[in-house]
Amino acid sequence: MAKKIIIIHGRSFKPPVERLRDSWIGALSHGVERDFPADGQAKLSKASIDLAYYGNLSNEFLRNAGKTYDSEQDSLDREKCLSKLMEYKKEDFLLERGKDNYSNLPGKTALKEFAADVLSVPAHLFRLQETIVKSVAPDMRQYWNVDSEFGSSVRWTLTEPMVKALKAGDDVLLIAHSLGTMIAFDVLWKFSYYGEYRELRESIKPLHWITLGSPLGDELVKDKLKGASARGVRKYPKIVDRWDNIAAEDDYISHDQTIADDFSDMVEANLTSSIVDRRIYNLAVRHGDSNPHHGAGYLIHPTVSKIVYDWLG
Repeated sequence: MAKKIIIIHGRSFKPPVERLRDSWIGALSHGVERDFPADGQAKLSKASIDLAYYGNLSNEFLRNAGKTYDSEQDSLDREKCLSKLMEYKKEDFLLERGKDNYSNLPGKTALKEFAADVLSVPAHLFRLQETIVKSVAPDMRQYWNVDSEFGSSVRWTLTEPMVKALKAGDDVLLIAHSLGTMIAFDVLWKFSYYGEYRELRESIKPLHWITLGSPLGDELVKDKLKGASARGVRKYPKIVDRWDNIAAEDDYISHDQTIADDFSDMVEANLTSSIVDRRIYNLAVRHGDSNPHHGAGYLIHPTVSKIVYDWLG
């Protein structure tokens, strides 16, 4: 049985696929090799890694919405960020040392997460939160737009490699970041219940899922997921063996940092064996300021490295 890692990125502008792939796989690989020098590289080399990329779609939508983006500048800053992250040792991310290193980053602030926490419940009650999302994350709002092909198109970028890997009988580790966690949930739900995937789900091995900087604990987001209007356990996908959710301090996208309580019915119904929440310090610095939501900062963290190493077996 082949080992297959599939990564799907999150919202906002993204550099060309080759540069994002190099950055993210580079971050993941460095973390595993750093923390497990004896055999981490050898184990990881036996797994194939794919990036489900929809950056071309989100870039086009955001530009049409009047947003500006300098791809070359962004790519160079990502490379600078990753180079700095690679200078840290494993211990620099963890416990008090990790907290201290995070606290000393330039531009470090908890205001965005605080605002998200304060606004989330009342905004949801008065249906104002969707207006806020449309303003600060228009591509996320567009993902929910039933009158647009955007949602279907971005889901297909994950559906295609997932179907190929699952049909081949691969042992799949799915790593999703930010908006990518919503896309992944919806794809996994469709695999679990849509008739066209009946043969697929009857023969596949349940997969391991890692969510990074995920908004899935947010009430508005949960209302928008595939299966949200269903009753009982049909609300949830049923092909996930294990689910590890990782949220960084001050990451306002994952301001509700616990997933296990929101999806506890999945464990109680034996749809998954476990859902575990883990909290970290993301040491990424983007464009001169701390960015606790940055994907490479998650992927290079020892918490992710340990989960991936254990999965590699």
